[in-house]
Amino acid sequence: MSKRKAPNGKCRFCKRPIQQLNRVGRRREYCSLACRRSAQRERGKGLEAKKETTSTLPLGRSVTEDLQLLVARLLSAEYEGKSLEVRLRLASEVSREVEHYMSAAVHEEHVRGASWEQVAAAASVSPATARTRWAPREVERRLSRRAADRAAARQLEATLPAARLPVDEQALTESTARAGSKLAAALSFLHRESGLTIKEAAAQIGGGLSAPYVSRILSGERLPTWEVTQELVTACGGDPREVSLLWEHAQGMAPPVRHPLNDAVDRLHAALRGLHLAAARPSSDHIADASDGLLAPADVTAVLSGRMVPTWTMTGALVKALGGWPADVRPLWEAVEYGFLVRLDPGDLAQTPCLPLRLPDPALGTDPDLPES
Repeated sequence: MSKRKAPNGKCRFCKRPIQQLNRVGRRREYCSLACRRSAQRERGKGLEAKKETTSTLPLGRSVTEDLQLLVARLLSAEYEGKSLEVRLRLASEVSREVEHYMSAAVHEEHVRGASWEQVAAAASVSPATARTRWAPREVERRLSRRAADRAAARQLEATLPAARLPVDEQALTESTARAGSKLAAALSFLHRESGLTIKEAAAQIGGGLSAPYVSRILSGERLPTWEVTQELVTACGGDPREVSLLWEHAQGMAPPVRHPLNDAVDRLHAALRGLHLAAARPSSDHIADASDGLLAPADVTAVLSGRMVPTWTMTGALVKALGGWPADVRPLWEAVEYGFLVRLDPGDLAQTPCLPLRLPDPALGTDPDLPES
């Protein structure tokens, strides 16, 4: 908007006539305080959009990070059996963000000097189609619109915090953030225990990762792929299975709750050992003290070693003592309970032991004493 004074005594925002009350001093440019604030919001929205489109972070990478979250929500909706309407809406958002990524990626490569012939070959289209589809003005218009939409969404979230996300998506986002923090803590602890320098750890990871990037993984600034996570944990002398559930949750993946019983038991134990690792492996006595008397040291040892399937009360107390969030682990425990119940013979239910269930020591090479199918 022009900074000139309102022509003909009209409000710069709503264009309605303004009655100038004084003949001296600065002329009124807005008819009301509401119009002044609305104009300020419009200017702020434009600055926010411009800031986002000129970010120092590669735009393609920024779009990809948002795309990852959308795909995680779609996967969660599929696991949870959401309605077709919800899944198609999420799929539509994914498709739209893929188009944004393609525009950003082509634009960045073109700025680096790639010819339209090279872009066309990479996209399997003709050079004429590439020029039309990803012309600089068209890409700028598309990405500016995306930035403005995101800025408006953030403004709405700021004024309506309770309506940021549907309840299930809000919970998923919070769980993802917690798991990402725990994953970083677990990886950082393993690295410290290994005695390796960051440069030495990076050298053992395929793909040529730099030491600064590995440092950002350990600090929680970057979420690694599963392949990188496995290699980093192995290089530091750990067991990737202990962080697999943390990684899945950090990615926003909601695992199916109906695993075979033995698998469900293994996943629950792995999740608990992952939290134990993220807490820097405190002793069983320390955990028992932190549980306010709900756990005995022997029970803590039995659960973490895989020799006991705990009750939910014990599981929740253990998770809280380890600094975790019981709601994040509840689906894993319910999967165990479900698998345990469906494998029982109804006629023998009264004679079958219930949770907590003690299992043989895995070191003896015997199978868990679970109900037979």
